[in-house]
Amino acid sequence: MSFTEQAGQVRDRLDDRRRAALGKGIAVLAQDPFLDVSGAVSAAGDDRTVRLTQSIPVEYTVGPDRLPIFVVEVLDDEDIVITDAEV
Repeated sequence: MSFTEQAGQVRDRLDDRRRAALGKGIAVLAQDPFLDVSGAVSAAGDDRTVRLTQSIPVEYTVGPDRLPIFVVEVLDDEDIVITDAEV
C-alpha cells in the first residue's frame, strides 16, 4: 500500500479515530480491491473509487502486487453549502 504525496498529506491530518477507520478500510481493500461497493473510474476498471467510511472516499489503482492510493478526501458536514435538512 502506498500513498501519493497529496493523499498522504490528507491521511496525516486525520484525527486518531478517522486514521484508524482509514486503516481498517485499506486493510479490507487490500484483501479485495474489487469490492461490490467500489466503482471503476477507468475503462479498464483498474482505477477505482470507494467510500471507506461515510466521510472518507478514496481513489486507487489496482496493480500487480500493489495498491497505490491516489486520492483521500475527508467529507465534513461543516463545509456543506446546503444541508439535506434545508432542502
